[in-house]
Amino acid sequence: MKHKYSSKADFVRKNKKKAQTDVKSNPFEVRINRQKHNVLGKKLRKFDKGMPGVSRSKAIKKRKATLLQEYQQRDKRNQFVDRRLGENDPEMTLEDKMLQRFAMERKTHHEKASAFSLNEEEELTHFGQSLSQIEKFEEPDSDSDDDATGKLSGEYVKEAHFGGFLTKKTAKDNEEKSDKPKSRQEMIEEIIAQSKQRKHERQHQKEQTDDLREKLDQQWTELQNHMLVQKKSKSQPKEEREKPKPDDYDIMVRELGFEIKAKASDRLKTEEELAREEQERLQKLEADRQLRMKGLTQEDIRQQQQNRHVSADDLDDGFDFIRPERLQLAYKDGKLLLPEGKELMPSTSDTEDKPIRRKPHSEAAADQSEDEDKEDQSEEENSDQSEGEDSDQSEEEDDGSDLESEKSEEEGSEEEEGDKDGSEEEEEGEGDKNDKSEQETEVTEKTRISEKERKAIAEAAKTELPYTFKAPESLKDLMELMEGQSYDRQLIIIHRIRKCHHPSLAEGNKKKLQDLFSILLEYFGKLANQSPVAMEMIDGLTIHLYELAQQSPGPAAESVQTVLKNKYHKFDSVCQRKGRAVYPAVDTLLLLKLVSVIFPTSDFRHSVVTPAMLFMAQILTKCPVTSGRDVACGLFVCTLFLQYVSLSKRFVPEVINYLHGLLYLAVKKESGKASVAEVVPPFKHAGAEGSLLVLQDSDSRSIDIKPLALDYLSKNPTQDTDTDDFRMCATHATLQLTNKFANMYKNLPAFHETFSPIRDLLSKHLVLDACPQKVQAARSQFLQLMTDHHSQATYPPLQYEKLKPKPLKLYEPKFDEDYNPERKMKGSRKQKEKERLQKMHKRELKGAVREIRKDAQFLARQQLQDQMDKDAERKRKVKEIMHHLSSQEGECKQIAKKKIKIM
Repeated sequence: MKHKYSSKADFVRKNKKKAQTDVKSNPFEVRINRQKHNVLGKKLRKFDKGMPGVSRSKAIKKRKATLLQEYQQRDKRNQFVDRRLGENDPEMTLEDKMLQRFAMERKTHHEKASAFSLNEEEELTHFGQSLSQIEKFEEPDSDSDDDATGKLSGEYVKEAHFGGFLTKKTAKDNEEKSDKPKSRQEMIEEIIAQSKQRKHERQHQKEQTDDLREKLDQQWTELQNHMLVQKKSKSQPKEEREKPKPDDYDIMVRELGFEIKAKASDRLKTEEELAREEQERLQKLEADRQLRMKGLTQEDIRQQQQNRHVSADDLDDGFDFIRPERLQLAYKDGKLLLPEGKELMPSTSDTEDKPIRRKPHSEAAADQSEDEDKEDQSEEENSDQSEGEDSDQSEEEDDGSDLESEKSEEEGSEEEEGDKDGSEEEEEGEGDKNDKSEQETEVTEKTRISEKERKAIAEAAKTELPYTFKAPESLKDLMELMEGQSYDRQLIIIHRIRKCHHPSLAEGNKKKLQDLFSILLEYFGKLANQSPVAMEMIDGLTIHLYELAQQSPGPAAESVQTVLKNKYHKFDSVCQRKGRAVYPAVDTLLLLKLVSVIFPTSDFRHSVVTPAMLFMAQILTKCPVTSGRDVACGLFVCTLFLQYVSLSKRFVPEVINYLHGLLYLAVKKESGKASVAEVVPPFKHAGAEGSLLVLQDSDSRSIDIKPLALDYLSKNPTQDTDTDDFRMCATHATLQLTNKFANMYKNLPAFHETFSPIRDLLSKHLVLDACPQKVQAARSQFLQLMTDHHSQATYPPLQYEKLKPKPLKLYEPKFDEDYNPERKMKGSRKQKEKERLQKMHKRELKGAVREIRKDAQFLARQQLQDQMDKDAERKRKVKEIMHHLSSQEGECKQIAKKKIKIM
C-alpha cells in the first residue's frame, strides 16, 4: 500500500499547519478584548484580538532556551575568556594590536622601576642642612681639641687610625728626626702633655675674662649710682614743692592690684558619691552604737588590739579581730594632723625609754557620747533639708575636725617634750625606773571605767535610734519600725532608710524605694484619718514622697493613680446606687492636695492630675450640701481647683456653680415669696438646707475672721459648725475664692455672662451691712471688677456668615463651534516629545515589571520541578535498595530453612 506522504518532513509540516489552523478556529483559544463602544463596520486591530495560550507557550519555549540555560549554567566556570588587548575588537589590525600591547608592557615596566627612584629636582635635607653639602656625614667640630668632651685629637686620629699607624711618616718628620720612630708609650705621653698644656691655657684665659667682667660690672654700678644721685639732687626741690595727691582712680587700681585673686574650688561631688559617703557614715555610726551597747569604748578596743597575742601562723582571719582605724595622712604648716584622742605609734627606740601617755577612759567615753549626741541632733535638724545642705554641713564638720587635730598636735608636742625630760631622768639610775612603773600603774587604775559607767553607756546606746535600717516590704513592717517613736524620730527613720538604699549603691535599691513610696502613701492615708490630723508628720512625709516621686516618676504615678482609681470607684458606686453621695473622708481630700504638690498641674493632659480633677468635679456636682462639714469640704475642693488651674487658667464651671450656691445659702429667704435666685443641684431652693449660712445674730461685726480649721473636714469635728463664727468665716472664704477666680477668668469672652448670676445675688439679695469690714471689702471688690469689665466689654452684633453665591446648575451641554477632531493637540514640539517619551517609558516599565514577574514564576516552577525530580529519584533508589535487601533477607531465610532440614 502506497503512503500518501512522500517523506517524514512533509508529514511534520502538514501536521503543524493543521495544529495552527485548529488553534485559530477553536473559539476557546481566541480572546477578544471588550470594547467600550461597539461600532458597526469597524475592523479589529491586532491588539484587539489575541491567543493567550499560543503566546504563553511561545514565552515558555523562549525562556527555556535562554533563562533556563543561564540558570543551569550558573555554577559552572568552564568558559575561557580572551582578555588580550584588542583581541575582541574586529576593527583593529594586527599591527595596532601589537603596538598597544608593547606600549602597555613598557608602561608597567616603567612604573615598577620608578617606584623607589628619587626625584633629582627635589633637595633632600637633614636637620635643615642639605644632604649634598654633607657628603662625608662627619661632625664639623670633630677636629676640636676639647678634652672635656672625652674625644681624641684630630691629628692623632688621622695619623694613628687612618695613617698606617706609626709606620707612615711625612717628609718633614723624616728631615727633623732621622732617629728611630717613637714608641706607642712615648706618643701617648706626648699627647697627654699637650692636652694638659692646652687645658691650663684655657683656664688662665677664662680667669682673665672673669676678672675683666667683674671690673666692668663694678664700674657700671658706680656710674649708675653717681647718675642717680645727681638726678635726685636736681629733682628733689621740685618734688617737695609739688607733691600731687593720689587720685581715686589710682587708689582703686592699686587696691585691685593687691586684691586676692579667685582660687579654684574643689570639684562638686556627684549624687552617687554623696550617697556613698552618707551610707558609709551611717554604717560607721551604727557600728559605734553596737559597741556602746556592749559597754565597749574605742580605748578598750585599742587595748585589746595591743594586748592580743599573735602567733607566727596566724592569718588574721578571725571574726573577733577588730582592725585599727586607718587615718589619712595630712600635714599642715609642717606638722602632722591627728584627730583628738589619736597618737602616733612610738618607735622601738622610744618605747624602751619613753612612757606613753593616754587619755583616760572616762574622758574618751564622755567625748564620744558628746560627739554622738551632736551628730544625732544635727541629723534631726537636717532631716527635712536638701542633700546640698547636708554636703555643706559635712564640710563644716571636716573643718571642725581639722581644728581638733591641730589641738591634738599641740598636746602631742607637749607630751613629747615631757617624754624627753623623763628619758633624761631615767638615765640617772634604776631607782627612778621603779618610781615610773608605780606611777604608770596608778594612772591605768584611774583610767579604768567602772561597771556602772559601762551600763550607763550601754543603756544610752540602746535608747538611740539605729543608723541603718532594712527597707520595709509592707505597711506592717513600717509600722513595726514606727511603733513607739515620735514624729521627729519617724521622719529620721524614713530619711535613713532612703540614704541606706540609694539607687546608686546597689542594683535592687531602686525597686525597694519604689515599694517604699507605695508604703508611705498608705501610711499617709492612715495619718490623715487620725483625729486630730497629724499635720506636722504629714508635712514632713510629703517632702519624702515628693523626692521619691522625682527619682522614679513612672512607678510613683502608677501608685497614686491606683489609689485614686479605688477611691473613685467607691464614690461612683454610691452615686449610681443612690443618685448622690457623701463628701469623702480627710484622707481622700489630702490625697488630692498631695497630687498637686507631687505632679505638674499645668499640663494639658496628665495621667494623674486629669483624673484627680475629674474626681473633684464629681464631688462638687454629686454631693449635696447638708451640713457645715459639707460646706468646709466644698470650699477645700474649690481651693484645690484654684491651685490646679492657677497656671493653665482652665475654665472649671463646677467651681463657679458651687460658689454661687454657697452664696445663695447665705441669703435670707422670706416665706411665701419666690426664690431669690436660680440655683442648680446639688443645691436646693427651699428647706432647712437652703439657709445653712444665714446669720442668726443681727449684728455680727465683732466676729473675728479666721481661716477654716482642718478639723472641720473630719466626719466628727470637735468644733461646732452651727455658729455665726463658722458661717461668717465660710462666707468670707467664698467671697475670697470668687474674687480670685474672677481675676483669673476676666480675659474670657464669656466672663460677664459667667459671673452675672453671682453679681445679681450680691448686689440685690445678699445683705452684708452688719458683717465685718473684711467681708464687705471682698464683696465691693468683686462688684467693682464686674462693673469695670462691663464698661469695657464690647460685643459686635450677630451677623449671618457671608457665603459666596452658588451658581445655578445648567443641564444643557456646552457646544464648541470651532471644534475640529483632526486638529493636533496644543503645545510645543519639545513638550510633545517629552510626553511621548514619558508614555513610552511608563509602558516599557510596566512591561519590564511584568516580564520580571513571569521570569520569577518560571524559575520557581523549575526549582519545584527539580526538587520533585530529586525526591522521585531518591524514592526510586530507596525502593531498589529495600527490594534488594528484602530479596537478600528471603534468600537468607531459605538457606536457614535448608540447614534446619539437613540437621
